[in-house]
Amino acid sequence: MAKIAVVSADDSHLQYVAGMIAQTANHVVQRTRATPALALAQPGLTLGTDLLILDAPDFGADDIAQLRRVTSEHPETLCMLLTESPSADVLMRAMRAGVQCVLPWPPDAQEFRDELQRCTSHALGTGRGDGQVLSFISCKGGSGTTFTAANFGYVLAARHHKRVLLVDLSQQYGDAAFLVTDQTPPAALSEVCKQIERLDAALLDACVTHVCPHFDVLPAAGDPVKAGAVKAAHLERILAVARQQYDVVIFDVGQDINPASIMVLDHSNLIYAVLQLNLSYLRAGRRMRDICHSLGYHAERLRLVINRHDKHAPIDLRTMEECFGIRASHVLPHDPGPVRDAANQGVPVLQLAESSAIARALSDMARQLYPEAAPRRDSLLRKLFGQASQVPAPARA
Repeated sequence: MAKIAVVSADDSHLQYVAGMIAQTANHVVQRTRATPALALAQPGLTLGTDLLILDAPDFGADDIAQLRRVTSEHPETLCMLLTESPSADVLMRAMRAGVQCVLPWPPDAQEFRDELQRCTSHALGTGRGDGQVLSFISCKGGSGTTFTAANFGYVLAARHHKRVLLVDLSQQYGDAAFLVTDQTPPAALSEVCKQIERLDAALLDACVTHVCPHFDVLPAAGDPVKAGAVKAAHLERILAVARQQYDVVIFDVGQDINPASIMVLDHSNLIYAVLQLNLSYLRAGRRMRDICHSLGYHAERLRLVINRHDKHAPIDLRTMEECFGIRASHVLPHDPGPVRDAANQGVPVLQLAESSAIARALSDMARQLYPEAAPRRDSLLRKLFGQASQVPAPARA
C-alpha cells in the first residue's frame, strides 16, 4: 500500500483521480483542493508521501518553482502531472522540475494504471517501518466509539507489546484520556497544533500522556473554540512524526466528517465503524455507508464493529450487515458492569476486569489484527505418552 497525495483545484477532478486509483489498488489517498503552487507551499504535504499527483491545466512558473523545491527536499517522493494537451515545452519544464510522468487530461485508464503501478512500485517493494493508522468512527453519538478505541489501544499495548498512540479528535468533549488514566494531560491536541512548525519526536513525546509503557494518548482540548486551531495540515504533520515512533496510531474520529477528519481517514489503513443494533443506528449507518463510498473508502478498509450486542435487540445482526454490504468483523457484548466501573475509575477494562466478556472480546479483536500463536497446553496423558515415545527403542539383535 502506497501513500498518494492528489492535488487539484477542481473537486470533480479530485474525485475522478481518486476513483481511478481505487480501481487500480488499495492505496492511501489524500486529496487537497488547491492549485499546485498553493498546495506545494503547505508544510507537510509530501511528508511520508510516495507519489504526488498534480492536476494543473496550466503548469506555470509558480508551480514549477514550488515543485522544484519540494522534489529537492523530498527526492524519495515521485511526481505525476496531469495537464490538458501538454506541449513539448511543458514536458521539458516538468521533467526539469522533477516530474517522472506527464499524462494528458483526462488520462487514458490503462495508461494511468500502468504509470501508477510504475510510480508506486518503489513503495510497495520497500519494508518501511511506518506504523499502522486505525480510525474509529460513529454515525451517531452514544455508540461507545471512544471507549472501544481507547481500550482497544490498551489491549494492543499490554497484550501485543505494540507502541500505540491514541489521538482524540472529539474536540467538543475530549474524554478519551480519562477513560484509561487519571493523569493530568501535559498538553492537548490544539496546543500541539499551535507549535506545529517545530514538532519533532521529542516534542511529541513531551506532549502526550503516558498511560503505560507502550500506550500514549494525545487528548483533545474539550473546547469547541480551540477546535478551530486543528487543521488538516497540522494532523498530517503529527501523523508523519507519530508513524515513525509508534507501531499503531489510533484516531478517535467520532461522528464529525470535516477536512481534518477526512485527511485522517484518507491515511488510515483500516476504518472501524462502531454501531449498535437499533433502528436509529440503521438509518444513520446508511448515511455513513454512502459517505464512505463517496470518499472512496471501499469494503477492504472498512471493519464493522457491533457494540453492546444483545440477542434481544430490535434489529438483528444480518439486517445491519445487509445495510452496510459487509459482514460484521467484531461483535462486542453488552457487559454494562465492567464497562461502567472501568469508565468511572478511569482505568482500562482489561486491567480492571481481565476475565470479563468485554475484555475478552476486545482481546479477540486485537488478535485478529495481530494474530499470535496460542501456547500449546498439553494434557497430562499427552505429556506421559509424549515422554514414553521419546524413550529409544531397544536395538534389534
